[in-house]
Amino acid sequence: MARLHFHIAGSILLIALLMCVYNASAQEQRTATIKLDFIKTDSTKTCRATVLSDSSLPVKEKEVHLFVKSLYSEFEIVKAVSTDENGVAEFNFPINLPSSNNGILTLVARIDKDETFGTVEAQSDVKWGAELKKGEAEWGNRSLSASREKAPMFLVIASTLIICIIWGTIFYVIFQLTKIKKSGKMFTKTQTAIS
Repeated sequence: MARLHFHIAGSILLIALLMCVYNASAQEQRTATIKLDFIKTDSTKTCRATVLSDSSLPVKEKEVHLFVKSLYSEFEIVKAVSTDENGVAEFNFPINLPSSNNGILTLVARIDKDETFGTVEAQSDVKWGAELKKGEAEWGNRSLSASREKAPMFLVIASTLIICIIWGTIFYVIFQLTKIKKSGKMFTKTQTAIS
């Protein structure tokens, strides 16, 4: 009986210890926010991500990734940048990134799976996309990725030539078979006439 009490007391002590460890690790998890600012000059576009902790202190030396959101996924447009001592990460934005939504791009700044803050994300729209001209929005030029009507001419000519050679061979074989059949009939007629 004393042994049973010892095991129950040990189990309760173990559960209490695990709960204390869990609460301590949960308290270590802090939150942070990312604020996006956009700076445009004549020749450059800069996206500035400012990362602040829940106590409004700058978050230093954390990698921030910058993505542009598309219809189905997100594409990382520049390499990740670490925050400086002020919690700022600056990205040089590509000048001619295309957009089909009147030049509006949705940008996402993210810190992925950080030990202290977890995953932190902010998104914002900016009109920095290069607007597509009407002809460019459609399949304008002949290319391998274009529609059938805009296939490259060498591919159209080569495929037409291959199809003509194949059908020509088939017709030639049929013509030769009919000639063999006719000559066979003539041969049997001459054989019967001789005998």
